[in-house]
Amino acid sequence: MRALYSMSRVGCGPCGPCDPRGRRRGFGLIHSLWCAAAIALLASAVARAADERVFDREVAAEPRGTVEISNVSGKVEVSVWDRPEVSVHGDLEGGVDRVDIATDHGRTKITVRLPSYSFHGGGADLRVKIPRGSELDVSSVSADVTSTDVQGVQRLKTVSGGINADIAQSDVEAKTVSGDVVLHGHGQPAQLHVTTISGNVRVDHGAGGFEANTVSGDLNVQLDPARSVRVRTTSGDFSFQGKLLKGADFDAQTVSGEIKLHAGAEAGYEYEVLTFSGEVRNCFNVAAERTSQYGPGRRLSGTRGDRGGHVRLKTMSGGVDLCDRP
Repeated sequence: MRALYSMSRVGCGPCGPCDPRGRRRGFGLIHSLWCAAAIALLASAVARAADERVFDREVAAEPRGTVEISNVSGKVEVSVWDRPEVSVHGDLEGGVDRVDIATDHGRTKITVRLPSYSFHGGGADLRVKIPRGSELDVSSVSADVTSTDVQGVQRLKTVSGGINADIAQSDVEAKTVSGDVVLHGHGQPAQLHVTTISGNVRVDHGAGGFEANTVSGDLNVQLDPARSVRVRTTSGDFSFQGKLLKGADFDAQTVSGEIKLHAGAEAGYEYEVLTFSGEVRNCFNVAAERTSQYGPGRRLSGTRGDRGGHVRLKTMSGGVDLCDRP
C-alpha cells in the first residue's frame, strides 16, 4: 500500500516522473502529452461506439410479396433466401432516430427514420434478406443500392448513390441523378428502364428490352438477344453489342454523343442513319449521302438480310458507327 501511495503522489508511469527527486523529469512533458493523446483517442472511440447502434429484426413475409425500403444515406444491400421472412440488419449512426418495419397484406415496409429536428441526419448501412420471389422497391437520397439474385420486379431509385443490381426474368427500373447504374444479367429476357442525369450506365449479359434517358452519362449495353431498344441522350456516348431478334426495333438519338451499334440480327433489318455534322461509319461498304446540296447533314439507309427489324440512329454533331457483326 505504501508503495502504491508513493507512486500515486509522484505520478510514476507514462504521464509523469517516477520520484520526487526529479529522475525521468526530462521525459515528463512528453509522457504527459502522450498520455493525454491516448486518453483523447480512447474517449473518441468510446463516444463513437456509444453513438453507433446495431439494429436486427426478422418479420414474417409473403414468399411473393413486396418489400419497400427507404433510406437517406449510407447503403442498402439486398439479397435473397428461401424463407418466408424479411431480415434486417442495420448499422445506425447517431443521427438516425430508429428503423421502422411494418407488414400489411403482403407488403413489408422498412423505413429509416431521422429526428424531426435534424437538418443533416445520419446514415444507416442496411443489409436486408428477402424471399427470393419478392418484388423490391428501394428509395434513397445518397445511399448506394445493391441487389443480388432478386427474382421479382425491381424499382431502384437514388439521387447521388450508385445502383448495382442483378437481372432476373422480371422488369427492372433504375433511376439516379449522379450515380452510376450497373445491371448484370444471365441472358434472361426482361424489360429494363434506366434514367440518369450524369451517371454512367452499363448492362452486361442482358436480354429483352432496354429503354434509357440520360443527359451526360455514357451507356455501354450488351443484350443478347434484344427485342426493343430506345435511347435518348444529350451528350453521352452510347455503345451497343449483341444480337437483334426478328422484328426487333432499335431507336437511338443523341445531340453530341457518339452512337455505336455492332449487332447481328436473326432476320436482318432496315436501317436509317441521320447526322447533322457527325461522321457516319459502317461495315457495309456503303457511303452516306448528303441530305442537302448546300448545307451539312448526311444520311445512310438500306437493308441487311430479310428486313426483319428496324434500326434508326440520329445525332446532331456526334458520329455513328453501324455494323451487323458484334
